[in-house]
Amino acid sequence: MLGETATALIDHLAEELSRSVVVDDPAVQVLYASAHYGDADETRVAAVLNHGAGPRIRGYVLAQGVLSWTRAGIIPASDELGMHARVCVPVRWEGRLLALVMVMDADGSLTTGELGRITEVADRLALSLQDLAGTADAARADERRVLDLLGDDPVARSRALAGLGRVPGPGAVAVVVAVPGAGADDEHAAIALRTALSGRRRDEPGGWPGAVGRGTAVLLADPATTGSGDLPGQVRRVVDRVGELAHGRFRCVAGIGGPVTAPELPAASVTQARAACAAAELGLRPPVARWAELGALGPLLAAPPDALTDQTLPDELHRLRAADPDGRLVATVRAYLDEAGNGPAAAARLHIHRTSLYYRLDRVTRLTGLDMSDGATRLALHLGLGVLDVVEARKRASVRQTEHGRA
Repeated sequence: MLGETATALIDHLAEELSRSVVVDDPAVQVLYASAHYGDADETRVAAVLNHGAGPRIRGYVLAQGVLSWTRAGIIPASDELGMHARVCVPVRWEGRLLALVMVMDADGSLTTGELGRITEVADRLALSLQDLAGTADAARADERRVLDLLGDDPVARSRALAGLGRVPGPGAVAVVVAVPGAGADDEHAAIALRTALSGRRRDEPGGWPGAVGRGTAVLLADPATTGSGDLPGQVRRVVDRVGELAHGRFRCVAGIGGPVTAPELPAASVTQARAACAAAELGLRPPVARWAELGALGPLLAAPPDALTDQTLPDELHRLRAADPDGRLVATVRAYLDEAGNGPAAAARLHIHRTSLYYRLDRVTRLTGLDMSDGATRLALHLGLGVLDVVEARKRASVRQTEHGRA
């Protein structure tokens, strides 16, 4: 809510223009709404009745780039959302975005003089909203403490523990929620992450220590909290909320690490959560991935990206790929190894007869000299296929990110 001075400014502006006016925070949450002037649309009515707009509406507004606006702009109408056009003027103090002033303009009839008057009020409103900047700074201070807690400096971790007060105990797990390749949408992504994380259901635990920065949120979640329910399900709902607020401009994935052994030692769980998040980002696992379910893929993704390349693939896999231009033999070896050398199971997986399976494996030996009955050869091939999956997935992600940047 706004103070009396700010609300008086808005009410006077609305009366002067004979138009409905709303002041939103940067997350497009209603701070104050003037009286109606017969120009309300479905979006405004719902926002007033529900004390805030829904995620699709907020995502639509954020997708217009309002977070970077420095002067008045137009939020286009959307028939799908039941939303008329409105003028949006950012309220900034020393460059920081504090709020958004929205004025209904369904027919585009606002004059240049009226736009100037709205901008003047927005400038005056900034003086009344400086306390919002202070509140945001306090929240960022808590986020810095969380980052210290998750870091490697023991002194900083101890200081963070003291500053945060309540932190999850042993058994808590790190959760990383990421917006891959947000790029120009970094601010939009940060708003979406913070909003999604602050909007957990009533039967979900609140107060998880967390920090948001550059399209990524890191949390310490305590599954032992009363009423915490299913942690992957809770994280999935956060990912879905971010997706709603994204309005198609970016996607969201998450990774869940292993249990923390002590409150002051969460870094290992964070590393695991980041690896699981990378698996989800690369499409190697579902959008919400768990370290405990990554298997051998986990250590591969935890390794520095430049440690896994085409050049670091085992020689055995290079030989197999060179002899297999259509990829059939590689698929056969993969199925055979994934099924732990069980011929019938591998044949069923490939939808071929066992005789065909053994013919292909014999052909692998004849073409490459690889002995599929040798344990070391099997290990090299199986590990190499895992590395290949990561390398190829990263190449695809790089192409997607390049195309997104061009768009």
